[in-house]
Amino acid sequence: MATMTETQRVLTTTTATATVATTPATNTTTTASTTFTSIPVIDLSQAESPASKGSFLAQLRYALVIVGFFYLKNTSVPKHVRDNFVQKSMQLSELPLEKKLKIDMVNSKHFLGYSQMGREKTARITDCREMFDFLTPLPAPGPEDPVYLNVQGPNQWPDEEDVPGFREAVETYLEEVGKLGDTMKVLVAEALDLPSNAFARFFNMPARNKVSVLKYPMPSSTKPCSAANDKGYFQGVGSHKDGGFLTFLLQATAHAGLEAQNKLGDWIPVPPIADTYVVNVGRSLEALTGAVCTATTHRVNLHPQYFFDANDRSLGHRYSYPVFQTLKLDLTHEDLTSLRLPAHILDLVKDEKIKSDAEAFFCRYHLQSPGQGIFTARITSHPNVGRRWYPELTEQILKAQKEFNEGS
Repeated sequence: MATMTETQRVLTTTTATATVATTPATNTTTTASTTFTSIPVIDLSQAESPASKGSFLAQLRYALVIVGFFYLKNTSVPKHVRDNFVQKSMQLSELPLEKKLKIDMVNSKHFLGYSQMGREKTARITDCREMFDFLTPLPAPGPEDPVYLNVQGPNQWPDEEDVPGFREAVETYLEEVGKLGDTMKVLVAEALDLPSNAFARFFNMPARNKVSVLKYPMPSSTKPCSAANDKGYFQGVGSHKDGGFLTFLLQATAHAGLEAQNKLGDWIPVPPIADTYVVNVGRSLEALTGAVCTATTHRVNLHPQYFFDANDRSLGHRYSYPVFQTLKLDLTHEDLTSLRLPAHILDLVKDEKIKSDAEAFFCRYHLQSPGQGIFTARITSHPNVGRRWYPELTEQILKAQKEFNEGS
């Protein structure tokens, strides 16, 4: 495990060169020493050698506590598995609309399948992307189970003749990213000076992993996909925090646009880096660690300039593929607050106010149980699905969301 000396060296070295943002948020006690101005790159191969593992764990600890985001390179996911998944996923996204609608999400009470452009919302504002969601094979809940367990169930798959080999490509990819997730569960525990199996009891075996196949369309020259705000932000997906343990994002194209919000409230670019995953902390890991690990707010900005390279050549549509690693859905608040971190780890986080543009509405649901948090978020993101399958509950949740935001 990393020693305190190694951790302190990484924290000091990494933050010593940070500069205060030019337009910091007001009413915050956060300083440049506890925020970030860039996203660290961590080499997973360093964890394989006793000579370099201590340094790796210190870097990981900094990324988890201070940033909540990091690039991970030299992972275990085979390149041919990743490339085949990307190829098949792009083929799926380019199918005619009538073929995509065969697996319309509105036909799934489990929020799986296709969500067409204009159907998804973040913070009650329409996002500008289309998506397909597929899940690790898990059984649907029974009629007497809590309703929130319906965020798992059978996938809707496209016809094999439409995209030959797609299902196999997705299932293989989820299996390989699942193995990476298992490795990271252990390393996150070790980075926090916990026993290596500290997080095992919070997961199903195999873990519930969901992949989203995302396409952000290139805006036309006359009609951007979304309207810009007064700071030049075009909403691809709005400001939010992920709900799971860790997210493993594959940015499959060269587009800029992903941005993470630091604790001062400033937006930091997270551009694609070849052969890496962008890994970020979700609300569940934040809850398990009493907010020591940071679930960092992020968004996708579809500024038209991001669809062109430095030579003004079109990059086409933007494709990205996150895999969300999820805890057991039926964990209780008592379960989520049962982990005890060492005092020196708790001391890494001082009393501070954090500026975040993500909706605070979801916090209490994620602290009740992972399933409740994810189900509530799915209802608000896909109200058309919610209204078909859970009409009364959907209206209650949407009303509560509206009242919460109007009162905050």
